[in-house]
Amino acid sequence: MLDHETRPSGFEFTFETILDSTAAPRRLPDDEDSESLTSNAREFPERFGRTYHAYKDGAYVFPNDSNEQARMEYLGQKIIGEILDGRLHLAPFSRGRPPKRVLDVATGTGDWVTQMGDRYPTAYVEGIDLSPIQPMIVPPNVQFFVQDASEPWHYRQPFDFIHTRMTLGSFSDFKKEVIQQAFDTLEPGGWLESLDANGLYQSDDGTLDPDGPLGRWTRDVNAASKMIGKPLSVAHKLKTWFEEVGFVDVHEQEFKLPMNGWPSDPFWSGIGKMSERNLLHGLDGFSLGLLHTAFGRTPEQVRVALVDVRRDIQNTSIHGYQLLYVVWGRKPG
Repeated sequence: MLDHETRPSGFEFTFETILDSTAAPRRLPDDEDSESLTSNAREFPERFGRTYHAYKDGAYVFPNDSNEQARMEYLGQKIIGEILDGRLHLAPFSRGRPPKRVLDVATGTGDWVTQMGDRYPTAYVEGIDLSPIQPMIVPPNVQFFVQDASEPWHYRQPFDFIHTRMTLGSFSDFKKEVIQQAFDTLEPGGWLESLDANGLYQSDDGTLDPDGPLGRWTRDVNAASKMIGKPLSVAHKLKTWFEEVGFVDVHEQEFKLPMNGWPSDPFWSGIGKMSERNLLHGLDGFSLGLLHTAFGRTPEQVRVALVDVRRDIQNTSIHGYQLLYVVWGRKPG
């Protein structure tokens, strides 16, 4: 039986997954401050032909529709899965030394949580997100809740593994809102792991023109993210932030994620081709809400500019890449 005492207090909505479409829903947590998820959280507002989260509408400027969900799962399962050689994490857990309580912050589709539930059947695995877009059929040790992770956490029992993946652009102060709160929420000896990429495309040989379409787009989305207070490109600071908060045994792995199949190495060329597909699929979603919110650009203006950006992304003579970081550290004790 799952321990509902791990739930925080003071959050407006919660929902729980069920094992199959015919099973009865599990009992809601006994937390008196929790309310069952109302239909409003599932009534996603539509803008620019895309849907967005309803709970705390506007806190996250990227879409949550089926196209974006497919892109996120492709990124996690195919691209990150290949780069990490099938590993779900780099923190030192294994089937012989499984985690006990796992929290995935800004879980998105919940795919990582579901995989962790399968990998570690004795662990309690929880995912939190603004959007209730996670599957209903999941392992029995998995739960999802609607929650704004930028607000104070009030978990009654600690976790021994907290995880984030591709969440930059979601938080105003990732160090304070996530890293510090994770440190406070972990049990002594517990681990935090963050995997994220800077939203900057660059090249080492000058083939990516900073004043070309892709260079301008990169500059615009990063300026827009800063303007709305949700910076995209701070992944290179994660290791320092972990250490400043108090984590020890902090490790960092850095990868160059090519934007298309330009590398001569077959492995990284394959990663690049998948990255190109993912980037092209997500380009509208990355751009529409962000550039409209920050600069007031219309969907038509954004989409016209993206025509040339797409050409650059598919041009293998441009040796562009973004930096991907995996950082993990231990709370002393």
